[in-house]
Amino acid sequence: MRKEELEDYQRYHLTLDGEESLVDKISPILKKLIQRLLDLPENKSKSNILNCFKKCMLSINDFEDEIETVERESILEAFYDLGEIVGLDPASEFAEAWRGDW
Repeated sequence: MRKEELEDYQRYHLTLDGEESLVDKISPILKKLIQRLLDLPENKSKSNILNCFKKCMLSINDFEDEIETVERESILEAFYDLGEIVGLDPASEFAEAWRGDW
């Protein structure tokens, strides 16, 4: 895992598009995901990493009634960017298994 790249992403690239009130609710959830990933031991397994993403997505699903197209695209872009940093293949669309109806 590239911890420096995760930290850099959180500082400089974690910006979501969409309704500000919703972005204010979702951003802390993504920041918590980054922190969980940073806290994983170096010998982490893929299942440990995926579990962090699953918890994050399930938390985001709490806001599914508020998420529109702009927010959906922005959230998924951030999600898959973070996944790629930690070695997950975005082409696998791993988030779709947990994403609610948004």
